[in-house]
Amino acid sequence: MSAMSRNAMLDGSNPKLQQVKYVNLLPEGKQGDYTQQNRIDFMPDPVTTPYFDGAQSYLNLEIRNTSTFQAGNGNAPTASPPLCFPAHMGANAVINRMLLRAKENGQVIEDIEAYNMINGIKNAYTNDSDVFKTLGRITGVAGRTCNPANQTVDNLAINYFLPNGAVVGDAITGGNEASSASFCIPIESGLCSAFAGQHHVVPNLDVPLHFQFFLEKNNVALQVMSSKFYRQVTINGSLVQEEYAKSPLENHAVVKAGAIITFATTECETDLSVDNDLWTLDKCAFRVGQSITDGTDTRVITAIVQDTGAGSDQIAITTDAPFTVGDGAINVRMSPINRSYVIDKCELKLLLTIPDQPTMRMIRSQMARGISFASVQLYKQSTSAQLKNAVVDIPEALTKVMSLLAVPVQQDDLEALDIANSYVYCRPDSLLPAGGNTNNTTYQWQIQNTLIPNLSVETNGATNNKNDNAIFFNQVVMALRHLVDVKALSDDPLVRKSQDVDIELPYFYPVSLSPKGQSFDLVNSAPQLRINNSANGADVTAKLFHVFAIHTRILKSTEMGASIEF
Repeated sequence: MSAMSRNAMLDGSNPKLQQVKYVNLLPEGKQGDYTQQNRIDFMPDPVTTPYFDGAQSYLNLEIRNTSTFQAGNGNAPTASPPLCFPAHMGANAVINRMLLRAKENGQVIEDIEAYNMINGIKNAYTNDSDVFKTLGRITGVAGRTCNPANQTVDNLAINYFLPNGAVVGDAITGGNEASSASFCIPIESGLCSAFAGQHHVVPNLDVPLHFQFFLEKNNVALQVMSSKFYRQVTINGSLVQEEYAKSPLENHAVVKAGAIITFATTECETDLSVDNDLWTLDKCAFRVGQSITDGTDTRVITAIVQDTGAGSDQIAITTDAPFTVGDGAINVRMSPINRSYVIDKCELKLLLTIPDQPTMRMIRSQMARGISFASVQLYKQSTSAQLKNAVVDIPEALTKVMSLLAVPVQQDDLEALDIANSYVYCRPDSLLPAGGNTNNTTYQWQIQNTLIPNLSVETNGATNNKNDNAIFFNQVVMALRHLVDVKALSDDPLVRKSQDVDIELPYFYPVSLSPKGQSFDLVNSAPQLRINNSANGADVTAKLFHVFAIHTRILKSTEMGASIEF
């Protein structure tokens, strides 16, 4: 194991600390070249890192987008695909699970599965809109959801793998070569003060620690960036200018004339301005050297220009060879992408806090009695498709719990791409991106034969319908208060500007079981989540419920090694 001190010393006025400084820890084994489903291990030395501040420690990752276009029947593309991490997860999207053990006896201190999911929920509900421009450059978190409007190619908070091109006249140059990006991401562990506003020392001297990070699959961690297009649409009888986001993997209506394809003005009008921001080509996700397809042939883009066409208000793309289909109206889209990432460098940067001798004795005495911290435990329960009524039984393995969050992940979308991936961004059935689904749900919890709330809660994806969304949002705030300080219940206004959507953030069924700072004993309480679906048949999708139990753990240092109590 390697540990290296930073030169910068943080001098403080706290008389109980002898020294405060950062130390850099390199992973066990190899120092880089980590890919999907690999494991990264850190073992801080209790001699050189006896105590550290977990809240101000972080992972420093240098990540490279190594994605390529799938092979087609044309020439090989020379540019990289436009990819990013889900906006509400940031670089933590690459971590599927974090396991924290005591090095001496192997005692599991925390095992946070679906690490990136709970981190995404935390980011969605706790960040103000004005922080994302800066936060994206540090952690990759650039929005409250992975909605395409939060992941447009012109947004430098999200476009860290494909530096934006330079618009010169009516053309764009550059912006098509992938680059590495560096991120500093917090350690989302209760012992490291990630939850409930806690802030305490991590006693690595008393309980030597072993951090294990399990990396996520490529297709889950990486998503495609979208174009930001302007167009004119009619809303309530009035013609207005609309800004909207569109994935380059969706079909785009174009007119083909030889090797030149011209985008329809229903896709984008390049002479429009929204909020005094004139449309420019750096808002388009297509770049020179990338691969596009009409569903049959693949071609490589050789030029992109704007302000062309009969009205000098269209985008035109030139390809290396004409599509074999005849001239006229066709649909094109970006070619499918083989997604992949590589972590070239990984360091655990710990803020070392060395106390004076009296304080150290006090900490060691406290460790014998135990220190408490908030954490989360994941359970999974499945329900079948087409059930009118479903009952989800919650295990009683954790004896004491503060609140429960049941995330109804659609099973068919666990491996879906981009916004369709329900693990990354869970939504009600009625708001699934495929459209046409009418299923909304009514839910109620049963704990110790008591119904919570006393009346069932009817949730609806749309605003202008009879629903109990106000009660639902209040339940969300009450359940999350044991974990985070809720600051938002909806996405950025630009995300759903012209659509009637009420439930925008990651969706779950919440219940708070105790006042803040206290716990409820689940033993013999037979907790259940009861759900009634409004639709029938295929609209009721099969679910894999990810149930997060928010609870308090007590870590003790004994003669037999570390022990954990709930």
